[in-house]
Amino acid sequence: SLIFGGAVVTPKYTVDDPNIQERGFDASVTFEDYTPQVNIMPRMAFSFPISDEANFFAHYDVLVQRPPSNNVATPIDYFYFAERTEIRNNPNLRPERTIDYEVGFQQRLTNSSALKISAYYKELRDMVQFRTFLNVPGINGQQYDTYDNLDFGTVKGFTFQYDLRRTGNVSLLLAYTLQFADGTGSDANSSRGLSSRGLQRTLYPLSFDERHRVNLSLDYRYGSGKQYNGPRLFGVDILANTGLNLQAVAVSGRPYTAKLVPDLLGGSSTKGAINGSRLPWNYVLNFRLDKDFTLIRPKTDGARGLNMNVYLRVANVLDTRNITNVYSATGSPSDDGYLDSSIGLDAIAQASNPNAYIASYQWRMLNPTFFTLPRRIFLGAIFDF
Repeated sequence: SLIFGGAVVTPKYTVDDPNIQERGFDASVTFEDYTPQVNIMPRMAFSFPISDEANFFAHYDVLVQRPPSNNVATPIDYFYFAERTEIRNNPNLRPERTIDYEVGFQQRLTNSSALKISAYYKELRDMVQFRTFLNVPGINGQQYDTYDNLDFGTVKGFTFQYDLRRTGNVSLLLAYTLQFADGTGSDANSSRGLSSRGLQRTLYPLSFDERHRVNLSLDYRYGSGKQYNGPRLFGVDILANTGLNLQAVAVSGRPYTAKLVPDLLGGSSTKGAINGSRLPWNYVLNFRLDKDFTLIRPKTDGARGLNMNVYLRVANVLDTRNITNVYSATGSPSDDGYLDSSIGLDAIAQASNPNAYIASYQWRMLNPTFFTLPRRIFLGAIFDF
């Protein structure tokens, strides 16, 4: 701006005012073919014993995927590119890339149990994110919105796992994971409303960040044969080939961005940092009871008979009402705070039937997607030929 005496500098085309809507438009002047992307994805894994009772392992992976969204554009999109105001897709997006490292150590405690400790680190690169281009000639408003490979993130964590192989009738797996997931954007639209201020490079917790996770799997199973003396009915061991499995999961709450001012089913004016607040912990207990039956025994060695497994599975046994989302201004899954705000009170006063307005709005706030699913019971059979 100093060179031009403080005036606003407007970029110009390299050719004289190309217009895609004019007859005789030469596409080769302003368009180019997509350059094919060649991606090399090396994978290496190492595992070697330190002693008869300890083992060290490590792996390195590079994973690449095509742009998951916003990468399709048609000739119509370009024909009306200057007139349209909606967000434009970008067919020139690069693939997203994940680089994964993990090292670990496994130690035998007894003949049937072991302890495993591992640390992992993931780099998320070229993630798709919303972007605004400013001072573009020939475009309504001199700017347009699209998507680009802007975001990056890191996921770091430790896992501690205790594994008890089947001892008698019982097997057990207990694992705890401590994780930190930070990045510049959680999804392709997380920077909308901020992109006009320039590219954002502030790290904050990603929306899938789970700081603590505890998994427990307990399996109690009967075999068959003389060594299993369960209760009998008409001379048949009714517990033979019967198993009971319990799975318990406890997860700390994921982050969300708190808002200061209640709004219609939402909020405005960010309070604190982006993703600076946390949802409550989630707890779930799942149950499965199953039994194997032999319907047709094989007539010769090596042949396959017909077996059936009958199971009863109960998801969310305790019918826990876990919260998966909340209204950003209140932190509540059932009340957004709008009716008690000054704007909401004015809306109630202006309504022709205030009681009906309040009741209807309260119904609208009941969002089943803010909670996990209730208890579900499944009864089924699996046939093995």
